[in-house]
Amino acid sequence: MATFTDPTNATRATPNIPIEKATLHIGSSTFISAPSQEVWAALTDTSTWPEWNNFVPRVTIRSQPTPDPSPSAPDPTPTPAPTSTTQSTNANLSPLFQKGTKFTFHVRMDPTSTKPQPSTDVHLLISECRAPNAETGEVGRIVWCADPEAPGSFSPSLLTAERVHEITAVEGGTEVRNWEAQVGWLVYVVRWMYKVKLQTNFEMWVADLKGFVEGGSDAGS
Repeated sequence: MATFTDPTNATRATPNIPIEKATLHIGSSTFISAPSQEVWAALTDTSTWPEWNNFVPRVTIRSQPTPDPSPSAPDPTPTPAPTSTTQSTNANLSPLFQKGTKFTFHVRMDPTSTKPQPSTDVHLLISECRAPNAETGEVGRIVWCADPEAPGSFSPSLLTAERVHEITAVEGGTEVRNWEAQVGWLVYVVRWMYKVKLQTNFEMWVADLKGFVEGGSDAGS
């Protein structure tokens, strides 16, 4: 089993936010006793999320660069982001994350509560997406960030967020790391009000993923 020297990934920057510039930095890690390809498949297939992700149990794919993200797929014209008249076509979009995917998280900020609660919608896009390769040792990496073109998005000067997932094949299974950095004036409020809760939810995220992939009975509870 992997030994994590930096389980909250506190020393890790995101592609566009240096660690010393981050107003808020949170992260979590886990070891999963399963091949890295299985972990990657669960993380990038949003149709599985209602089964395991208590923090973000629902995702709406708003647009995809290709209908089929398989390597053999052609490169057609990108699917446009849905408007009020095209929202119903979302069911026909691939649920798989790929570079260029635009999507909305429907977040439950208090995922352990049994009381009804409204979801918080967060509009994002995938800026990097590379599957792991156990044979070559290549680390799987997916990065998403706030979609500045989505309706209702904050100005980058108020809030810019970027999140990284890394999936690494190690002896006996897979090492999963996950961290996010935020900058902007509004982040001081986010840090004050939600830092502890977000850290708890990030830890729940990787625990839920581990339970789902390993077939634990607590997954999606």
